[in-house]
Amino acid sequence: SSGINAEYGDNYLMFNNIDGVYTFAFKSERKENCLACSRASQKLTFAKSDPLQVMLDTIGSETGFNLRKPTLTTVVRGENRTLYMSNIPQMEEALRPNLTRSFGELELENEQEIVVTDPGVKMPVHFILTLT
Repeated sequence: SSGINAEYGDNYLMFNNIDGVYTFAFKSERKENCLACSRASQKLTFAKSDPLQVMLDTIGSETGFNLRKPTLTTVVRGENRTLYMSNIPQMEEALRPNLTRSFGELELENEQEIVVTDPGVKMPVHFILTLT
């Protein structure tokens, strides 16, 4: 079988020539926050005094991304910073204290971008924090 993506990705044609000829065409729909087809940043709101653990709980259960073993990174004062890494035991142990530190203590600002990677998700997910 083969697929031909029409101009601008509005339509898709599938041709299947296994047992006879079967074709169908359909209009592709797109979910705005889909991990496969959108790189739009997701917005999350927290109090600046909330601990990082609140974000971990939120992205694991409430965002629809099911991020279970996330790594959280950001840029603070021009330097890359890993806030938490759960899939390497030594790194998880070293970064675990960050889970109880507040966003303010971690020097995170309003509109801060946090990039989350997870073994269960093929692409990084970008979150923009709104800190109140």
